[in-house]
Amino acid sequence: MEPIRIGLIDFGQRASHLNSMLKLQNVIDYAIAGEKLGFDKFWLGEHHMPKTSLTYSNPTNLIPILATHTKNMSIGTAGTLICIHNPYHVASSYKLYNSIFPNRIELGFANGMPYQNIALYSTGKKNEDAYLEFDKKVTETVSFLRNEEDFYRNDGVVLPPYKGFLPELWTLGSSDNSFRRALSLGTNLCIWTSREFSIEQKDKLDKFRQQFFELHKRFPQIRSVVTGICHPSSGTAKRIAMSQQYEDKLPYGDVNSFYDFIQQYRSFFGLHDFMFFNGILDPKYRMQGVRQLKSLLAKS
Repeated sequence: MEPIRIGLIDFGQRASHLNSMLKLQNVIDYAIAGEKLGFDKFWLGEHHMPKTSLTYSNPTNLIPILATHTKNMSIGTAGTLICIHNPYHVASSYKLYNSIFPNRIELGFANGMPYQNIALYSTGKKNEDAYLEFDKKVTETVSFLRNEEDFYRNDGVVLPPYKGFLPELWTLGSSDNSFRRALSLGTNLCIWTSREFSIEQKDKLDKFRQQFFELHKRFPQIRSVVTGICHPSSGTAKRIAMSQQYEDKLPYGDVNSFYDFIQQYRSFFGLHDFMFFNGILDPKYRMQGVRQLKSLLAKS
């Protein structure tokens, strides 16, 4: 059985006792610490919300900063809300980043409904209208990256550096639309894990792999996201979940429970590539669970 590969996801949420600058610094520190522990990738979610507690909104601005502060781990988005962005700008930024940090930058596409004013200020459109352009903008972004010669010869458009390195592309989501999008565009696929081990879902993944190979003559990379409140002590994990009012939103438990789940998931679905989101807001307690989980997985 293949060894488990695992990275970290961060949505920039931190405990309220930290000020804005400390929260931002902790995102950087979390990536640095994660690489030292052996996590091989670090993804940032994109969120535009009416909250003064936000650490950041657009992760694109942090990608080169995190890549500079780390040496080997991949840095990416989980994912870019492309419906409020310009495909040309997104494609040019991520191509440039991956040319500076070769084979370390990953671009994930997430289909979320933006807040009304965010959509208006970024696109000039209502949020429901901006949302409907998701597929179109994903396709345009992928086309800018993959059809460099055609854009240069036909339109006089160049995304420097010419013949540079392209980022890895990911479709995020477990819906049928996400599977169809990844299959059509030939992107990698990142799904969210479910605590239910469904034969139907396993068959769906197996069918996707086969169809992808038949269409693109290669097998896709499939990555799974595990979320939860993870701490060395199950009692502490429960107390943290209740204090954050997450007990009904995220699974919680000790490190062994998450380790066992990942092992069972790997065995059932035949997947070996994972991302882990620890929902603990206090950086001190978050690192305790993350550190022990990585130690256990390294031995498997």
